[in-house]
Amino acid sequence: MKKVVILGSTGTIGLNTLEVVRQGIEKFRVIGLACQASRDILAGQIDEFHPPYVCTEEQDTAFESAYTGTKFLYGEQGLEEMAVLKEADIIVFAIPGIKTLKALISAIKAKKTIGLATKEVLVVAGDIIMPLADREKAGILPIDSEHNAIFQALEGLPRQDVAKVYLTASGGPFYGTRIREDVSPEDVLAHPVWKMGKKITVDSATMMNKAFEVIEAHHLFNLPADKIDVLIHPEALVHGMAELTDGTIKGIFSVPDMKFPISFVLNYPDRNNSCWDRIDFGHTGPLHFVPVKKDALWFSLARQAIEKKGSFPVVLNGANEEAVDLFLAKRIRFMEILPLVQKVVESHNYKKDISLDDIAYFHNWAKHKTTELIGDSK
Repeated sequence: MKKVVILGSTGTIGLNTLEVVRQGIEKFRVIGLACQASRDILAGQIDEFHPPYVCTEEQDTAFESAYTGTKFLYGEQGLEEMAVLKEADIIVFAIPGIKTLKALISAIKAKKTIGLATKEVLVVAGDIIMPLADREKAGILPIDSEHNAIFQALEGLPRQDVAKVYLTASGGPFYGTRIREDVSPEDVLAHPVWKMGKKITVDSATMMNKAFEVIEAHHLFNLPADKIDVLIHPEALVHGMAELTDGTIKGIFSVPDMKFPISFVLNYPDRNNSCWDRIDFGHTGPLHFVPVKKDALWFSLARQAIEKKGSFPVVLNGANEEAVDLFLAKRIRFMEILPLVQKVVESHNYKKDISLDDIAYFHNWAKHKTTELIGDSK
């Protein structure tokens, strides 16, 4: 029986992970849950799965008094302790942002198997994380549907046989339409295909989510930028493809449901029968694939991040995070997000070789600078 820790149990990935656990309840035991503030959801999860460890942002003695058999941990230190639990077989990282960066490094040093859904940690620290994982022989299994698909397509293939990989994108809520100047957060959050958190849904609309996925693919699969491409695929049935040097293309198909990649990761290297919906090719209709514009700002920023490394992707991620928050708070317009991010990136003092302390500094600097620039422009 695999013992599972879920960092981010009340978010979209966490909830889907627990659905997979329910289906294979005889194969998995949840021993750790972590969330920031969703006490009602967390309470139901504790009642159902009885984890011996729970991590919350802050101590809440009234809440904890109902669970005398559970050890409570707190904050980033608690996340690090959860990530290295001796009895844990797999740690699922599903907390957005870079808050779990230190916990991820601790899990790697403890040689844990990692189910990674938090792309930001690789965006800002891929050059630290991946060499460390190689040295420690810690397995990193991607949960993002696109990277999970490419992982499956590339498995067992020598890298010299790989000509290119393709990430697919549904196009977001505005694909094929003209974006209005007054588009609201509510309009943006109405994603037609995937059910995701607010921040990643906005990133999907701006395509910055795909920019971060390009950077993530570079680190996960050790591929240069010119071997990573993106296709708009509105049907969202093909999640990633690998083109081989002989012209053969391998693709991974499924209905758009995060339980597929999560099930793959939790059961790896085995596979488990699932009850999720399956593709009926008699009713899918045509599948469309449209190349993205290589001169698009989001794509250019992704390529620059791969080329420059260092502080560039850290500032890119921090500025985008703050810009999305400003848009959701209705302080900037949707079409101002990417130009603002670019302005912050271009205004920072670039540093090539960075440490974990540098990452924290540049991340915070980028967030403050983003808000500062908004104040200057009003």
